[in-house]
Amino acid sequence: MNGVLVDTSIIIDFLRQKDKRKTIQIKLEQSQIPLYASIITHTECFSGKSIWEKTEALQTLKSLFSDIKILPLEEEISEKAGETRAKYGRNLSDAIIAATTLFHKLELATLNRKDFENIKGIKLFTPKT
Repeated sequence: MNGVLVDTSIIIDFLRQKDKRKTIQIKLEQSQIPLYASIITHTECFSGKSIWEKTEALQTLKSLFSDIKILPLEEEISEKAGETRAKYGRNLSDAIIAATTLFHKLELATLNRKDFENIKGIKLFTPKT
C-alpha cells in the first residue's frame, strides 16, 4: 500500500491554525498522495470537547476525514503495537499508530517526530517545501 498515515497531531494542527494553507494537512492534500488514519487517530480527534460544543468544528472534522481512509485495528496490528509499546516504551496510542503504519507499509506524517523516529521500520513523511 502506498500513501501516508496521518497522525493526530497533523489534524489537530489543521483545526487550530487560522491560516490552513500553512499546515502539513493541506500540503498532503495538494500532493494527491492517498491519505490514511488509524482508528485511534479518528477516536482521539473526536474526543475533544470543543468538537462537540461547536457545530462548525464538528463539520470541519467530518469533512476532513471524508478524504482520509480510516484503517481498523486488526489482530496483527494489535500484537505489533504491544511489541512496540514494550520494546520502545511508547504510550499505547502511539504504539498502535506506529504498528498501523508498519502493517500497511505507509509513511507517517506527524508533528511529534521524536515519538516515532527511533522505531525500526517507520518512515516519517517530510513535506516538500
